[in-house]
Amino acid sequence: MSMRNDFTTKTKETLAKRVAYRCSNPGCRTITSGPQTDQCAVVNIGVAAHITAASASGPRFVASLTAAERGSINNGIWLCQSCAKLIDNDPAHYSVDLLRQWKSIAESSTSCELGSRQNFDTDSSHIFLKLERLMADLLNEMRRDLGDNPLCREFVLLKKCWTYNGTGNELIYYYDDHPQLDNKVLILLNHDLIQDVTHSNVSRFRFSEAFVDYLQN
Repeated sequence: MSMRNDFTTKTKETLAKRVAYRCSNPGCRTITSGPQTDQCAVVNIGVAAHITAASASGPRFVASLTAAERGSINNGIWLCQSCAKLIDNDPAHYSVDLLRQWKSIAESSTSCELGSRQNFDTDSSHIFLKLERLMADLLNEMRRDLGDNPLCREFVLLKKCWTYNGTGNELIYYYDDHPQLDNKVLILLNHDLIQDVTHSNVSRFRFSEAFVDYLQN
């Protein structure tokens, strides 16, 4: 029988608390803990699931990891019982990269709700989860760019073959790198997360501060 590298009780509790006891699947986000009839007890339908398997016989097993790495919080994701079963029944679809993305989205969304309640109410949280599903590649590039350039607030859309003489103070996103880039930007406009400030025939947009706060958290 293979040895399992399970999480400690503290690690399980921390994983749950970091997402406010909600499932980390962006398409689920169900609450996993609540009151039981007994006033001294609680109901828990959440699971600290392994991103890469706890043992060689499990899904998404990575042989190069140490026992400590398999049982570490970095290898865990908090899910409801249904989603935990789902990801293990179809590991080819629910890959390591996808689960790490789920975890990042869930923790980022929870952090925004906790720290900026005036900007990130429940409806806003659902909007950002939808955006992460639709355009995670673009949002991740924006996060990196704002991390490197925290005072930038405008960006332009270009093709790599175009000549553009900018001020150097704007970020650039290329059609070559992001399929349906115009549609993605339109969705951001529809949610008032950016403003169209186009001039000189170059598509130019300005980030809202609420959107910057979300991306930088």
